[in-house]
Amino acid sequence: MANLVPGVLAAVFAGAMNLFFVRAAWLHWIGSGRAPDMLFGYSMNPSVVRGHERGIVPLAAWMVCMTFGTVAAVAASNGAGLVVVDIGAIFTFGSLPLLVLHVTIAWFNWPKVLVPPHMRGETGSVTEWWRGRGQRASRGKGAG
Repeated sequence: MANLVPGVLAAVFAGAMNLFFVRAAWLHWIGSGRAPDMLFGYSMNPSVVRGHERGIVPLAAWMVCMTFGTVAAVAASNGAGLVVVDIGAIFTFGSLPLLVLHVTIAWFNWPKVLVPPHMRGETGSVTEWWRGRGQRASRGKGAG
């Protein structure tokens, strides 16, 4: 019984994070002004942050699938059976396309059907970087 405690605590923590991300995805989808700002620590570039906000729907779905896969793995390690292992593998490996969708939405704002409706007209962060790259190069040529 004591070996279940870390798994249960991890599942409760992951479930709380899932509730936060699913709520954030819903608020972004309906265009509510109450949607939380998603601050990602690796970049202060506003186009990257907006890209992750555009891709919040598949990111939230990915987190939910990974949580189910992790819970199934913990249950299987405690002797739950082969069916639970199969279900956990389906959730874990089935979540990988969701992560790829999140990245394509953040970088290229595609596919539009998964982007919140009020953000569909924006460009992706890679597209903005590419356009800004050409502008910086043309400004640098006249300086010499």
